[in-house]
Amino acid sequence: MRWIALACIAMTASARADDSDRDPSRLEVGATLAVFASYPMSIEDPGGGVFAARPLWLGERYRFFQWVLDAHALVGFGTDSHHGHLALGPRAGFDLFLGSVFGFELRFGVAGVAQVGHRTVGGFGIGGGGAYVFRFWDDDRRRVKLAFSMLGGAYFADDPGNDLAANAGQFAIGLAYETPY
Repeated sequence: MRWIALACIAMTASARADDSDRDPSRLEVGATLAVFASYPMSIEDPGGGVFAARPLWLGERYRFFQWVLDAHALVGFGTDSHHGHLALGPRAGFDLFLGSVFGFELRFGVAGVAQVGHRTVGGFGIGGGGAYVFRFWDDDRRRVKLAFSMLGGAYFADDPGNDLAANAGQFAIGLAYETPY
C-alpha cells in the first residue's frame, strides 16, 4: 500500500512539473508610445516609455481561457513637461486563446503612480490594459504582443485650476515580447 501511495505522489509531482501553462516564470518587456496627464492641470504630455509585466499566478489553462494575476510596471518620459512618469501595481484578468497562433488578453487593477521632475508628485490610479497576442513558436509561453494600457487616477497634491477630480493618467500603445526565464 505504501508503494502505491508513493507512486501516486510521484505521478502527481511529474504531472505538475510538465504543466508549463501554469508556470509563472516568464517576463514580458516592451516599448510604448504614450500620452501622460502631467501635473498640474492634467496637461497632455506625449512621450514614450518601457513597460514590464510578470505573472504572479496563472489559473488552470483551458482550451480557450486562462485566469491571470500579474504585476505591471510602466516607466515613461513626457517630452513637453520633461518629467518622468511611473505606474506600478497588480492586475487581474484573463487570456483568450482564439486558435493556435492568435489570442487576446485583458487585465484590470490598481497602481501607484508618480510624476518625477521639478514638480514631483505621487498618487494612485485605476486602470487596465490588454493585448493582441501572437504565438509563433512551439513553446506557448513565447509571445509577441500589440499591447495597450490606460490609467486614470489622482495625485496627492492640490490642483485648484483643474476641474476634474482625476489629475493623473496615461494611455499607451506599444509592442512587447514575453518569454520564459
